Amino acid sequence: MFVGIDIGGSKTKGILTDNNGNELSFKEIETKKTTKEIDDDLYQLIETLATSATVSKMDIKGVGIGTPGPIDKERGIVLKAPNIPALYNHPIVKNLETRTGLRVFLENDATVAILGAWWKENVSKYRNWLMITLGTGIGGSLIIDNKIYTGQAGNAMEVGHMTIDLDGKECPCGNRGCWERYASGPALVELAQSYVKKQKGSSVAVRAKEEELTPLLVYEEAIKKDETALAIFEEYSTYVGIGIVNLINIFNPEAIFLGGGLSQSYRVMLPTVKRIIKKCACPGFKDNVILYAISDPLKIPAFGAAKLAINATGS
Repeated sequence: MFVGIDIGGSKTKGILTDNNGNELSFKEIETKKTTKEIDDDLYQLIETLATSATVSKMDIKGVGIGTPGPIDKERGIVLKAPNIPALYNHPIVKNLETRTGLRVFLENDATVAILGAWWKENVSKYRNWLMITLGTGIGGSLIIDNKIYTGQAGNAMEVGHMTIDLDGKECPCGNRGCWERYASGPALVELAQSYVKKQKGSSVAVRAKEEELTPLLVYEEAIKKDETALAIFEEYSTYVGIGIVNLINIFNPEAIFLGGGLSQSYRVMLPTVKRIIKKCACPGFKDNVILYAISDPLKIPAFGAAKLAINATGS
C-alpha cells in the first residue's frame, strides 16, 4: 500500500491506495501556517489514512508528496512555496521519514497532478500534452513523447510565475505580473470583490454580505446566469486564456488538461478561453489543440503522489 499527499495553499489531501490505484481511504485537511503544524499534520494524516482503511502503518511501502513551488528533489527539501511561506528550505522528507519510519519521496505538485492524470484519465492517445492546475496558485506540468519533463532539478513548468504584465501586481514570489496573480483562485476572488463594490445589487454582492466570497460562490451564480458573475468569469477567463496561449505557442501540445479546484468551473470558462486562443495563438498551433477538465481534481494529484511512491520503490 502507498500514501499520496498533495499539499496545496489552502488544503492538503491524502490518499491510501494499493499498487493498482484502488482507493482505500481519503482525507482532506486544512494546510496550516507553520512548519511544525504542517509536519505534525502530515504525520497524523498518514495515521488517519491507515486507521480509516483498517490497515497497519507497517504495510505502507512508501509515501509520495507533491508540494507547490521549487524543490530540491534529491535532498527532499521544499526550497520556496510562495503560497505557503513557512515552507522555505524545509526538509520535509527527512522530517517525515524520521517520524514515520517510512520511505518518503518528494515532487512538485503539478508534476504529481499530471502523473495522476496519466494514471487515471484517458490520455493514452496523446504523446505531447500538458496540464495546468488552477487553485490557490497555478501549476504546470508537461508530457513530451510520453515522458514527463521536469527540467534539470525537477522544477520545470512553474507556469504560474511566468510574467504576463511586466509592471503588474506584486506576487509573493518577489516578481510582478505573474500569471497566477490574475488567474488563480485568490485572483478570482480579488476580481469579484472589485465587481461587488460597483454592482451592489447583484446576487454575488447580496450573497457576499452573508457568506464568504469564494470562487465557488461566483461560479454558482454564473451558472444561474447572473450578469455580474458572468462578467467576473469573462474577465477572469481572459487571463486564463492569455496564459494558455503562451503555452500553446511554446509547446504546440495535442491537448491541455485543466486541474485544480477552479477546473470545476470549466464550462463557464471554456467559451472565453477558446475565444482568446482563436484570437491570439499562432496559426497551425491553435487549430487542433484539445482542452479538457480532469474528472476528479480533488483526488487526482494525491493519486499521482501515490504513483510517485509506487514508481520510486519499483512496486
